[in-house]
Amino acid sequence: MTGIIYMKMDHIFYNHSLEKYREIVERHTNLKINKPTRQFDYVFARSCYYYLCRTFGEMSFAKISKSVKKNHATVMHGLKELPYIIRHDPIKNKLYTRIVNEAKKIHIENKTGKSIERLVNDHNFYLLENDNLKNKLQFIERKYKKLLDENQEMKRVIYMMCDTD
Repeated sequence: MTGIIYMKMDHIFYNHSLEKYREIVERHTNLKINKPTRQFDYVFARSCYYYLCRTFGEMSFAKISKSVKKNHATVMHGLKELPYIIRHDPIKNKLYTRIVNEAKKIHIENKTGKSIERLVNDHNFYLLENDNLKNKLQFIERKYKKLLDENQEMKRVIYMMCDTD
């Protein structure tokens, strides 16, 4: 029974991620990626979608291919060709970067439950807190050294007083 529930939750999670990545790509490219065409812009958009699903969604080739009604080998080929496309076409490179950055931001927020701005603020707070603790530690170490020196001096004085009697 729990296996069925887990599979349903898994199915819901993947469908939600697929829809989210599809929406990001389609919004940035102004194309519908499930349109059955070999036009280069569509091929590029689908390749970006494949990349998001594999990288951030950790989805199998089969799940990705099923979502766009393609063969798994088509997904593999699109992922293999994507680096060449973005290397040789600066416009596609900029578009790819915008798409990936948005997906990365959403992925981090989903994984941590915090926005990137919140994570940066928390990080900066912890850096300041760390500096504050370092300063306190240095102060305590100086005070400890001073007390040790005073203790040594008191031992010397006591020893001298006992020795003179």
